[in-house]
Order: sequence, then C-alpha cells, then structure tokens
Amino acid sequence: MKKTYLIHDIVWVVFAFLVCLGGLKLGFGSFHQPHAGFMPFLAGLILGLLALIDMISGIVNQWKEEKEDKQIWGNIHWRKLLLTLALLFIYTILFNTLGFIIATILLLFSLYRVMEPRPLWIVLTASVVTTGLFYLGFKIGLDSQLPRGFLGF
Repeated sequence: MKKTYLIHDIVWVVFAFLVCLGGLKLGFGSFHQPHAGFMPFLAGLILGLLALIDMISGIVNQWKEEKEDKQIWGNIHWRKLLLTLALLFIYTILFNTLGFIIATILLLFSLYRVMEPRPLWIVLTASVVTTGLFYLGFKIGLDSQLPRGFLGF
C-alpha cells in the first residue's frame, strides 16, 4: 500500500470535515430556505465522500495501478495550461469593466480556440450560445446580479 495516497486521502477527508464545520457555523438553513452555509456544507460533504471512496478503493486494491511521475506529468500541454490560467486571470480583471456578456464571450472564444482550433464561425457561435445559456441560467433562472459593463448590457 502506498502511504502517500493514504495520507492524501486522509488530508482531503479532514479538509472536507473542516469545510462542513464551517458551513454549519454559517448556518445550514433548510432545502427550501438555505442559509450561507448550505453550499459549503454540501461541497464539503461531497468532497469528503469522494475522498473516502478513493481511500476505500485504494485500500481494497492496494493501489495496484501505481503510476510514476513521468506517466502522470508527461502528457500535460503546459502551454495550453498556462495560457488558460492567464485567460482566466484576465477574465477576472475585465469582468466588471466589460460586463458579463462581453467578457464571457471573449473568454470562451479564446478558450475554444486554444483547446482545439476550429473554424472561427463555429467558435464564435459556440461562445455566444454558451454565454446566452449561462446568462439565462444566472440572470433569469437564479436572478443573479451580473455586471453590465461600460456598454450597459
């Protein structure tokens, strides 16, 4: 049995437990009237369950499918990863200035082009449709306040 996997799983279970405690401190509320701690509690609960499942699976299988660091880190496209992080950072900076719609269309357009280059009309259409669906979900479905940006929408 690999002790490092066991230690990682234990750390995640403890972290999930602390998140659940923090959620309970904020107040859980009910399913019909959730309070501020409702989502953190559920997130911690899901994280803890997944960590426990991974730990039990690892203990039962003795972590037989062990991979070396070269196998784990060998197929990562570092350029795409760093570019994605940079785009997300820029998105957070421009989100309030440009507004939700424009900033999200630009982010998705850039991400779609970076991940797998496709014709411009497909990428633009996918970006606009996805942003529209997000807008419907957040603004109309959840009645969230989204930044309008300098153009007013």
